[in-house]
Amino acid sequence: MKLVLSRCYPVIDEQTLTEYFARNALFRTDDGSFLLCMASEGQAEREERILFLDCRDALVWLNATPDAVGAYWHFAETEYQSYLS
Repeated sequence: MKLVLSRCYPVIDEQTLTEYFARNALFRTDDGSFLLCMASEGQAEREERILFLDCRDALVWLNATPDAVGAYWHFAETEYQSYLS
């Protein structure tokens, strides 16, 4: 597995209005698929999420504008919850 790109950006919690940092790392696996690891830091409870991306979604994530960098966080939450159900 190889690291493609890592990002760190500030986020504001919508309920408490406290600022924390989110870290995202995009990896390319040996079989050519992509893995996006997302983590929040500086909160009382650290959250981590993993999302598998196809090539197109990985390119969209890489080229995301600064106002869209956290868009995959909520998508991963939805997918994770539906996977456990």
